[in-house]
Amino acid sequence: MAKLPKYRLQTLFEIREKEKKEAEDAYAEAQRGVNEEQRKLDEMKAELAAKVEYRENKRREYSEQAAAGALNINAITSGQRHIERLKEEEAAYEVEIDKQRERLQEAEKVLEKKREEMVEANREFKAMEKHKEKWQKKVKREIMLKEEDEAEDIAQTLYMKRNRSDQ
Repeated sequence: MAKLPKYRLQTLFEIREKEKKEAEDAYAEAQRGVNEEQRKLDEMKAELAAKVEYRENKRREYSEQAAAGALNINAITSGQRHIERLKEEEAAYEVEIDKQRERLQEAEKVLEKKREEMVEANREFKAMEKHKEKWQKKVKREIMLKEEDEAEDIAQTLYMKRNRSDQ
């Protein structure tokens, strides 16, 4: 069979293929971004839980010491201020956690946008791929028919030559 001619939309096909690969890479990068933001949020939540536990332990410790009579008024007041500062730190850290949640939501929005772009690029590439396959089938069929016609012409010419030489 003869060699196929060059696909006239090969450049566009290659562009769509490249766009598909770039969209997949951008989606993967966005997924890594979401994973990173989620990891940070999880770490911050764990740190907040540790802060709360530390404050509760200190509160219990101060309460036990006060109940045992080991603290004077100044030490009790100082302990209460310390507990209040720890609560304020926790509240400030909760604000930071809320900001991190917002960053995670933004990263998820970007991820969704990149997913949609990837789906669209994939759809466009598949359409080009299908078009190219149909074109190849059509060209192969045309070549095959042409070769069959040529073979038929050759066979007919040989037959005619034999008949003339026989006469």
